Amino acid sequence: MLFTSIGSAQSKCNVSILEKYVLGYNEFDKAKFINDSILYNQGWDKLPQALFWKKIMLLPPDSALVSVPYNRQIVDKVSIKSWNKLSDTQKTVYKDSIRKMHQIPDSVSILVTVGKKDFYEFKKVIPYINKSIDVFQKNGVDPWYAQAILLIESPGKNTMKSGVGANGPFQLMKSVAIKQGLVVNKYVDERTDIEKAALGASRLLSRICIPYTKAMLDSAHVSYNETDLWFRLLVMHTYHAGAGNVAGVIRKINPSEGGIQLIQQVWQTSYGGFKNASQNYSQLTLAAFCNFDALVMQHTDTIFLIDGDRMYNTYTQCKCSPNNDNCSFLQNCIYKYEQDLVDGSIPFDYFITKVKLVEKEISGLTPFSYPYSDNHFNDIGFQLLKSKKTAEAYKVFKQNEINYPDSWCVYNGLGETCRIMGRKEEAIKYYKKSLHLNPDNTETQKAIALLEGK
Repeated sequence: MLFTSIGSAQSKCNVSILEKYVLGYNEFDKAKFINDSILYNQGWDKLPQALFWKKIMLLPPDSALVSVPYNRQIVDKVSIKSWNKLSDTQKTVYKDSIRKMHQIPDSVSILVTVGKKDFYEFKKVIPYINKSIDVFQKNGVDPWYAQAILLIESPGKNTMKSGVGANGPFQLMKSVAIKQGLVVNKYVDERTDIEKAALGASRLLSRICIPYTKAMLDSAHVSYNETDLWFRLLVMHTYHAGAGNVAGVIRKINPSEGGIQLIQQVWQTSYGGFKNASQNYSQLTLAAFCNFDALVMQHTDTIFLIDGDRMYNTYTQCKCSPNNDNCSFLQNCIYKYEQDLVDGSIPFDYFITKVKLVEKEISGLTPFSYPYSDNHFNDIGFQLLKSKKTAEAYKVFKQNEINYPDSWCVYNGLGETCRIMGRKEEAIKYYKKSLHLNPDNTETQKAIALLEGK
């Protein structure tokens, strides 16, 4: 593999900027990102709020965590499909049982928070962070904010318009963007240009967010250093909720000093438009930094965006796993490639080529054949359909047809895929083939009848 030594530089804003090579599918480039060791040295990563949101960011949207909002104690994990089937009364009964089980007062809310793994696509945000760090530095603004905002506002999404009209990777409102020198009209929206958006965001921070945060702390006679993590988190709140709302929160708290305790008080305080979403904002920042670090702070000078490649590279470098169990290690490597495929990090052709390499390696150690079963591969295909990766799902099912030509579930998967793709005749053909192999499948019978208009 290609490697280079890690470059490290200290910016004037006292953050460590690392450079590593980034290796993904058909891409290899150098990228900068922020390494904030203070987050770990001061124990911010161990706060229950950070731990909660870390889990939410890694949890798929078909699941949810049940928690107590004021301390983010996780009390249960539920399936969204099952949860949505419950009536309002059943949901109330369930929450009451949770309170009773954990001795939680009746006045305390119980929240059900859906997984956000599909939103927090940290692998896709790396190029944006790299470009934005340069823009922020040229504009004399702490580049820590560039990474923090990009990780939580719309990670990896260049064009994403919110319900209130914010747009682009930095989620700037139209009026704000125009005031900071960006062109936004019916023909052009520079909020979707990463470098223009970074310029607008850096100006907003340097002209409004940072000065106003300093002013509100000065009014409260609270000393600070602009490189303190708690100060940066407070600025993040100002960026999200507006200076007036944050100033109201500070007046309400009336702090005597800054630090972790002040930020924790901010999480429990509401004022004006500063409510639940605003309280969560710096919690999300901490969690996003932690999860992003888990991706980029790998023990090599190359960041592998494809987890399967990272594992296989480890194996080829030392020919052993940490547990000295090569077969188990390589089987986990295949699992990682499967997740890379479902996540959209690699196409099916790349996936099957790499898996064949790993399969050959395992076969040299012990008898082995992949895929493990028709259902195993079918499950991957349906995961891809759920993620709206229809073309890749079709390839998975077609490969499964080669491996298991007499499996009814394979043709059922092909029928479902062709139905979604609008290929009606093919869908009927595959459904009928599936029904021929499994005549008692009423769901397939219904699918055919629906397509044939019966």
